[in-house]
Amino acid sequence: MKKKKIKKWEPEDFELEMTTHWSFPKRGDWATHDAKWRGNWSPYIPRNIILRYSQENDMILDQFAGGGTTLVEAKLLNRDIIGVDCNDIALERCEEKTNFEYEKAKGKVYIRKGDARNLDFVDDESIDLICTHPPYANIIK
Repeated sequence: MKKKKIKKWEPEDFELEMTTHWSFPKRGDWATHDAKWRGNWSPYIPRNIILRYSQENDMILDQFAGGGTTLVEAKLLNRDIIGVDCNDIALERCEEKTNFEYEKAKGKVYIRKGDARNLDFVDDESIDLICTHPPYANIIK
C-alpha cells in the first residue's frame, strides 16, 4: 500500500475545548484526514475527547471505525486503539488512513472486522476509553 506524503501532522492553533458547545469552522486537514467518508466526524471531536479523557498508552475502542478518523487521532496522540467495523470497504479505508509513519505517533492500531453488538474478543477491563461515532440509522441496512 502506497503511503501518502503528509504535509501537516496536527491542527494549527489547536486548543482543548472548554465548554459544552463545540463549533469547528474548519473540517480538519492534518495527517490523513479528509471528508470523503459519508457521515464521518470532524477530527477535532475525537482529538478533544482523547486528550481530555485518556492518557498516552491507554487502550481506546472505536466499535464503529468507519472512515478511520478516531483511529488516526489515537495513533497521533500515542494511544493504542482497536477499530471494529462490519464493512469491508470501511476496514480498507481504516488501513489506508492509519498506514503512516511519524516519529511522534507511537499509538498502535488494531483493525478488526466485527459487529459492535459482539465484542467478545475484547478482554474485560482492557479498554480505557470508548470514543466512537455511531453510524446514522439509514447508512447500514
